[in-house]
Amino acid sequence: MNQKLLNKYADLLLRTGVNLQKNQKLIIESPVETYDFARLLAKKAYAMGSGEVIIHYTDALTEKETAKHLEAKDIARVENWEAESLDHYLREGAASILFASPDPFLMDDLEQDKAHAIQTHTNDKRNHIRAMIASDHTQWLIAAVPNQAWAEAVLKDEPKETVLDTFWELIFKLAYVDEEHDPNETWKEREQAKHERGLKLDALQLDHVRMTSSNGTDLVIGFHEDARFTNDPKEEGIVIHPNIPTEEICTCPDKWRVDGKVVSARPLLLGGKIVDDFELTFKEGKVVDCHAKTGEDLLRSTILTDEGSCYLGEFALVEYHSPISLSGKVFYNTLIDENASCHLALGKGFPRCVRAHPTDLNDWEKKHLNFSKIHIDFMVGTPDTQIMGYTRDGREVPIFVNGDFAL
Repeated sequence: MNQKLLNKYADLLLRTGVNLQKNQKLIIESPVETYDFARLLAKKAYAMGSGEVIIHYTDALTEKETAKHLEAKDIARVENWEAESLDHYLREGAASILFASPDPFLMDDLEQDKAHAIQTHTNDKRNHIRAMIASDHTQWLIAAVPNQAWAEAVLKDEPKETVLDTFWELIFKLAYVDEEHDPNETWKEREQAKHERGLKLDALQLDHVRMTSSNGTDLVIGFHEDARFTNDPKEEGIVIHPNIPTEEICTCPDKWRVDGKVVSARPLLLGGKIVDDFELTFKEGKVVDCHAKTGEDLLRSTILTDEGSCYLGEFALVEYHSPISLSGKVFYNTLIDENASCHLALGKGFPRCVRAHPTDLNDWEKKHLNFSKIHIDFMVGTPDTQIMGYTRDGREVPIFVNGDFAL
């Protein structure tokens, strides 16, 4: 393991990712398998002058064993102590870092309803942090942290003795962490380039786009007049970069103006189980039909989670020829896979993307912004994806040609 790059990565998460402040408390949510990196991150946070660092460990193996012996409703329930274990520190202004570190095939033999219950439990617990993000601008970050099982799933041909180190090297590369440069400065430069592209998109004043691909995708997505692809840092408070790695530029669709069919481009992990080779059909914003070769029942359950889970909350642009896509790997984790491809998300939208009040749902309705307790990203971009933009003054502007930006 390259300890220099490991320390650089930890520093990137704290300084650029969550932008941890002096004397600020920090919650780290880590699988038991990644305890060593959690300890390193805590040590570096204290060295930076943080307040208390609280590490919450999760154990997917025990979670699965427990699920075998409980009913779905009991698996899904978030106990008061679980919620308070987050809320207590969030009320005190703590920042939050969640490790994305799955075991992609662990839940393969678990019943679909119990996998959905695990997804519900995880999502409902996460909503406590999302609520504080909306109301108090809580700093948050989801970051990729390798574990042995995940490494073996992604790098199938690598020897088990070296696969974890090799996977770490790949994550460093995807996060722009190398020997020669300060990754914090690299990220500043890249974010500025993304911001400038977002300004170009905003200047078009798009009314809607049409996305097509040879796999059968043909989807029209409309936007509210206040939709934007950029954010004003002055509105954000402390500037953070909540996903590492990331390549996306995103906005929110008009809840009621999505029509057509979209076909998945990569597998999706829900409740620890894989959903793959699926398609969704939309009419007036709502999913009216879905099919999947793998995990269809779980996909349908997710779509029916609540009133808003069958509508879209995000439209994100990612070039197909991006570092993650060019790695040639499927990562079985949405954080990384969504940054290899244009993607959409079922469920909750982002109020900042339409200049809506963060907690006033009446304002969300006025801006046609979707509300749900879920936000599930799924990947739809392919090497031949075409996206044509239609502006409010009647122009047609190519946004994507053959999977990449045309702007």
